[in-house]
Amino acid sequence: MATLYLLLFSSTSAFAIAVQDLRGEEAQTALHQFEAKIKENPNDFEALKSAGIILHQLSRTHADKQQISTSENYLKSAKALQENDPETSAWLGSVTTMKALFESDPGKKTFFVKLGTRLLDKAVQTAPDNTVVRLTRAYNSLELPAFLMRTKFAVEDFKHYLKQCESQGCPQEYIADANAKLAEAEKILVDNF
Repeated sequence: MATLYLLLFSSTSAFAIAVQDLRGEEAQTALHQFEAKIKENPNDFEALKSAGIILHQLSRTHADKQQISTSENYLKSAKALQENDPETSAWLGSVTTMKALFESDPGKKTFFVKLGTRLLDKAVQTAPDNTVVRLTRAYNSLELPAFLMRTKFAVEDFKHYLKQCESQGCPQEYIADANAKLAEAEKILVDNF
């Protein structure tokens, strides 16, 4: 698994944190650092991917059209540099579905959701055991409206992730969150279908 990590320094020690887990001020600081690297080298794959992921994650909690557009541009540039990176494809697929939030035309909403979910599904097909890819699709599928019939993928992906954690030793907070989200997804399926 090629999860990106950022080395952060606190007053007492240095520690690594996955880029997709950055929040608040840490996320903003890291974003500025990656954007500075992109200005120095517009073909810096890791910086483009990391900046796109951070903006994606910030937009999950506070959807912002410009942030989503910038995330999409960074991830498209990263994908152009490494076409076969399944994590970049998954993040790009997820951010593409988020573009539907700002459309009033049902046809355009549907277009963005279909385009994004195709990228997510292809990323899972390409790398079925990549936990970042699985969790990206799982969260995206859970956050889409239930009538789009994507909740079943959230259930599948959270179960697959938890099964992998049995042998990989995932952090307990990730396991607890995945179990909670799995229960939420299963409840949605029972209540709606």
